Amino acid sequence: MKKTLLSWVVCATLLISVAVARADTLEQAMVKAYRANPGLEAQRAQFRADCEQIDQAEGGWQPRINGITSVGKLYTYTPNNAFLPPTGAHTSRAVGVEIVQPIFRGFRTENGIDAAEKKVLGSQAKLQAAEQQLLFNVGKTYLNLLRDRAVVDLYRHNEVELTARAAEARKRFAVGDATRTDVLQAEARLQGVKTSLTEAQGRMENDGAAYLRYVGDPPADLQEPKMHFDLPQSAEDAIDDAVKHNPAVVAAAYGEDAALADVDVSEGALLPEIDVVGSASRAWAQSDFIPGMQDTTAVMLRMTIPLYNAGVEYSQTRAAEQTATAKHMELADMRLAARQATVEAWDSLQTAKAAELSSQAQVDTDARALDGVKKEASVGTRTVLDILNAEQELLAAKVNLVQARYDGALASLQIEAAIGRLTADGLHLPVDLQGDSN
Repeated sequence: MKKTLLSWVVCATLLISVAVARADTLEQAMVKAYRANPGLEAQRAQFRADCEQIDQAEGGWQPRINGITSVGKLYTYTPNNAFLPPTGAHTSRAVGVEIVQPIFRGFRTENGIDAAEKKVLGSQAKLQAAEQQLLFNVGKTYLNLLRDRAVVDLYRHNEVELTARAAEARKRFAVGDATRTDVLQAEARLQGVKTSLTEAQGRMENDGAAYLRYVGDPPADLQEPKMHFDLPQSAEDAIDDAVKHNPAVVAAAYGEDAALADVDVSEGALLPEIDVVGSASRAWAQSDFIPGMQDTTAVMLRMTIPLYNAGVEYSQTRAAEQTATAKHMELADMRLAARQATVEAWDSLQTAKAAELSSQAQVDTDARALDGVKKEASVGTRTVLDILNAEQELLAAKVNLVQARYDGALASLQIEAAIGRLTADGLHLPVDLQGDSN
């Protein structure tokens, strides 16, 4: 069931009658935001930083090379030696190098790499969630402005009509063809639409500021959206996609996997370590027995068996297990949240479609009713108040129609985000995809 945003906001765009100086499309706005939004750039930098965890974990296979140097005073005591004095003091100096090649680290390297890879995948999903949130904000703000401008245009048109209506009432009152009440009613309706116009203009200014924040440029004359959304066939299909592909769900799933790997890393600290250690050193004035220079080289297989470390490893393992439990619960909660968001968006879309049909029918009916009231007023069977009421009902119906089509467009964006498709890749934006969309 392929829908377009055009079918949902065509009423709003038809009501905008301004000269096009510089037009922005919804696609162009999303492209600008994707390329240069500072919030998304910050998330990308964090993702690149998280990617370094894999190299850090793989370092567990690599050798460690250390240079060693020392200098200090060495005191000796050798009693009952006929050839050397019982005490001596020497300035000992030594330089050397040590190479340690890990062979076995209690499976901590393997599990650490697994945990790092899962964390990077989770970070990528979080970046995709940030991308979706940005593109959703751009789409929502874009639709807000279309709605705002359409509503402002409606109020301005009504203001012109009511201004003329008030002037006509005053003229008729001057010649005795209308009452003072007719004049006051017309002027009251005029002041009311002016208030509504001011409020609508304020909302438009606020949405313009939001557009500047997300896109980076102030809004120009916005064109009707032409992006296509291939929505699921049913609510059940949408829910199934959401619990599998929603970025928050995917990030939580990788978070659980990483936490389980971290448990294995913590348990590995209780196992022995085996290293190959190579060293070479040169020392001077070690003792009275070795007063000159001494060179030493060695290659040894070293096993370290943890016996007791104040219970730290056991505590770290228990903490890792609890973290894994928490991540499992977070995954369950994210799936429920994705389901809720999808159901709400789907219901909003169906409601908006129904509201659009009824609002369109009401607009047509109110337009015919207003025409009939005007004709009856011309022969004296209707009053000024009747005309004002009919105009007010038609205006409200038109505003409701604009709002219904806006609600439908917004709901479609929400569904796309819930099922994980509101991305540069999913929308086929003409951009070089970054790590969040690969």
